[in-house]
Amino acid sequence: MKISWASLRRRLAGLRELRRPGQWWLFARVFCFAAAVPLLFSLKFGVITRWLERRTRVSSKSAVDLAKVEPIIRCVELARVIGGPLVCPRCLTRGVTLYFFLRRAGLPVSLCFGDAMKKGDIVQMVGHCWLVKDGEPFLENNDPRPQFRLVYSLPESAHLPGGSTGAI
Repeated sequence: MKISWASLRRRLAGLRELRRPGQWWLFARVFCFAAAVPLLFSLKFGVITRWLERRTRVSSKSAVDLAKVEPIIRCVELARVIGGPLVCPRCLTRGVTLYFFLRRAGLPVSLCFGDAMKKGDIVQMVGHCWLVKDGEPFLENNDPRPQFRLVYSLPESAHLPGGSTGAI
């Protein structure tokens, strides 16, 4: 994989946003967690669920400190942009990393996993991972619900019809 110096400078330019030691510390934690997501998903799904749900402190809507939420979102996006090849830029890494850090910041979000059949020359199963806040997709450009069938959500059964567990 060949990267030009100009491309590398553009990717690293986002680091200029990080001005205080606390911002660098948050970015380092987000970057390391995002890089570890593929390893995390080599474990059994029950172990992943227990680990992601451990020590979350979801608050009521009014108690969430938005000053903590925005930097998390920026750091996750920055890690996706500059992190390659260590950080996979796909929805799984983005969704799981945001879920982990936003829940610990007190934001009441859920993590949803869905699948769909992609029809073309070859029919294949595709998946998507997204966050839900207040019953609506959160930080998504387009609503994934019409395209993807919900298979699993964290916390368990948060958005599944009939309260089924949706265990994989």
